Amino acid sequence: MLRPSRRTRAALAAALLVVADCSSDTTTATPIEPPLATARWSDAASWPGGVVPVAGADVTIPTGTAILLDVSPPPLKTLVVAGALEFDRRDLALTAERIEVAGTLRVGTESSPFMERATITLTGTPDATAPDLGLRSKALAVMPGGTLDLHGAPRVGWTRLAASVPLGATEITLERAVDWHVGDRIVLTATDFDPAQYDEAEVTAVSGSRVTLAAPLKYAHWGAKQTIAGRTVDERGEVGLLTRNVQFRGDSACAGTGYCAHIITFKGGTMRVEGTALYLVGQKFALARYPIHWHVADDVTGQYARNNSIWKSFNRCITVHGSHAASVEGNVCHDHLGHGYFLEDGVEARNSIVGNLGVLGRVPAAAERLLASDSRPATFWITNPDNTVRGNVAAGSMGFGFWYALPEHPTGLSTSAAVWPRHIALREFAGNVAHSNKSGGLNVDDGPMADGTTETTNYAPRVDPAQESAAVPADFRDFFAYKHRARAVWLRGRALRLTNAVLADNGIGATFAANDTYLQDALLIGETANNATAFPAGFPVRGFEYYDGLVGAQRVTFANYLSSARGPASAFGFNRKNAFPLHPLNFAEGARYENANHVYIENPVADKDGDKAAVFLDKDGTVTGTAGRYVAANVPLLLTTGCVAQTEWNAYVCGGGYGRLEVRSSIDGENPAPATVTRDDGVALALAGAGNSPASLQLSVPLARGYTLALASALTQPRIGLWGVKPGDWVRVSLPYAGTSVVVYRDYYTGNKVTAAASLAELASSNGDKYYLAGGVLYLKLMVQANRDYTTVHVTGAP
Repeated sequence: MLRPSRRTRAALAAALLVVADCSSDTTTATPIEPPLATARWSDAASWPGGVVPVAGADVTIPTGTAILLDVSPPPLKTLVVAGALEFDRRDLALTAERIEVAGTLRVGTESSPFMERATITLTGTPDATAPDLGLRSKALAVMPGGTLDLHGAPRVGWTRLAASVPLGATEITLERAVDWHVGDRIVLTATDFDPAQYDEAEVTAVSGSRVTLAAPLKYAHWGAKQTIAGRTVDERGEVGLLTRNVQFRGDSACAGTGYCAHIITFKGGTMRVEGTALYLVGQKFALARYPIHWHVADDVTGQYARNNSIWKSFNRCITVHGSHAASVEGNVCHDHLGHGYFLEDGVEARNSIVGNLGVLGRVPAAAERLLASDSRPATFWITNPDNTVRGNVAAGSMGFGFWYALPEHPTGLSTSAAVWPRHIALREFAGNVAHSNKSGGLNVDDGPMADGTTETTNYAPRVDPAQESAAVPADFRDFFAYKHRARAVWLRGRALRLTNAVLADNGIGATFAANDTYLQDALLIGETANNATAFPAGFPVRGFEYYDGLVGAQRVTFANYLSSARGPASAFGFNRKNAFPLHPLNFAEGARYENANHVYIENPVADKDGDKAAVFLDKDGTVTGTAGRYVAANVPLLLTTGCVAQTEWNAYVCGGGYGRLEVRSSIDGENPAPATVTRDDGVALALAGAGNSPASLQLSVPLARGYTLALASALTQPRIGLWGVKPGDWVRVSLPYAGTSVVVYRDYYTGNKVTAAASLAELASSNGDKYYLAGGVLYLKLMVQANRDYTTVHVTGAP
């Protein structure tokens, strides 16, 4: 009786385990597909002229012909499959410069994976005379009507450590038993700040969940769960499998040139790739030359790249370009240049990016970047929010983990599409993990422009993306980010939510350059037991960082934010060296603490007006102990009688309300800054101008006070506003006025004329409907009217 080989038996057992793990009562068995061919490659009768292809041959399998590859042929030049080519169930190797599939190329099927060893190697150097469209050397191109089926043995693609591993270890314990083999290559992700602290290793023995390695590890890897503030914090390192029994690769020579193999699928083609290792792939600094690539393929429902290993890529990992409904699931991509899992233009929608692991995104040389943003490569580069991004891990990029880089309209080949990515609702972002990334864990900002550079981007989803319409909150759920020296999360936009996040061991937990955007039901941890590397001395570690606004933190627990000899730490803080204005109603509510200093605010930088505007509202008393109190920076203009110093916070707790006072001119080039603002009790503040621009002043001020503005020059058409306030709130201002006559109206409506007062006393007793002009000085009272949260005054020089 014939017995299958040990490798075949192990692979079959793994397949049965996978089926058992994924089975359900409603699962319908996939029918086993019959062989495509009985005519054998090795049989001369299978070929025109009775000659089996020789080395260097250009081979075409014509339409209507099906060949069974039963031998490893000599290296070919080109292979065109217009009919069908199927790998026999034996160890095989196929080598060519180029493969074009207009019929079917099959290595196993979904229902009957290939259990032996199959290697497809693409060779050659750049050939400018060959046809383009991805068909030059080192290309496997799936043409319209073509089908590529690569189905390797089901394997455990990646898992996590079950115990920490010290530097020099030669054995690791995993969270589950694995079906890995002696000789397999694996990668262990960094679990500290530096993404370069990964390890590649060779397996020499496997016993259940214990794996023995051929050489000592170069780095330590964290592998323990922790319980902090009642929640599980899982910073265990991932371990990914790089070896598969089916391999698609470039030749060894391409490792030195970066001109390696790639798969491209065009519209009308079908690609199903699973259980395959793609090694020495991608072509450096070449558009459309990615390891796996749907190229402007439109709807690709039913097509997938799943449970593959992509290793040593010179150009991204998996690219979905102008294509929709692709399944990109369970893959491992390690050591890639530029962005990794890549949605190219911004038109791509309904794709499923689930359960993938990305390790070590490298920065291409400056002259070899397809996009300027490749200087900060993202493991997951998402240009359209209408995609499912769930359960992925970005484990160590030289740039970002996840980057929602939303263009105003799609770029590249999709520029004509009437699509508005910056206003499309978020389909799903849930359960993703980012750690050990140099630039940050999640960046929602910096969308691409047509020229490939990026610009500041506001993501503001709404009911109708193409029209001004109601906002639709975008909820980034269940995100876990750890070990970022800088910031874990940066969101810019409107109506964004970061819900149920765990952010641990980050220099800054979350910053929102946004409006109507909130951190909710989260756990933020300043330091865990995974603390081999400290933050730089003096750096103020903080959990939630106030910026812009209106933003807030709701029902957030802060743990282990304690100042020490190393430097300050706090639950709440402000964006450092900030020149831009802040919303005076930025807030906290429902905060909880475990070993955490509540607040730390640095002293302001002299030319950064935003530093001098730092206040936030404690809505319910969970920061200051009294509901409705404000926390204010150590800036005299922000402080009034009754403010109480909090030494450990380097800040004050104050009882009065604040508003944001803005001063600018309607005349271009007529600038109010630099300026000095003096309160009615003589307290003064020097200002450089909002955003370090002389065009406007924007500052936080205590309400119900008077302010004298000494401007860079007298204005002829000043525009003054008070924001973040409620009906009845007011301030008085005086400023030099250069006009000879004056017309004043308020709240944007020219019918709301403000009339002249006979005296300063009459102005003071008014409800904001008076002004007073004397000696080249204009005196105004800004009072908020009913049903408004602002008031404005516009001054013109003529009726």
